[in-house]
Amino acid sequence: MQDRLISACIYAIAGIFLGLLISMAWAPHLEIPAHPVAIIIKTAFLCGLFGFLFPNQIQRLFGWIWKFFSN
Repeated sequence: MQDRLISACIYAIAGIFLGLLISMAWAPHLEIPAHPVAIIIKTAFLCGLFGFLFPNQIQRLFGWIWKFFSN
């Protein structure tokens, strides 16, 4: 159980950086009233939750998103 909590915290921190990338890349193109801070908080929460529930699958998600942004 402690391993899952630690991985959830690590992925929540990584979700903050992912939220920063998403808010910088997509916020100018979105026409919804989404505040960049809300995007960062929601991304960190979702990454932490997925890191707790699916600790082995979240690595694939981050790898896929990294490839998407690096192209």
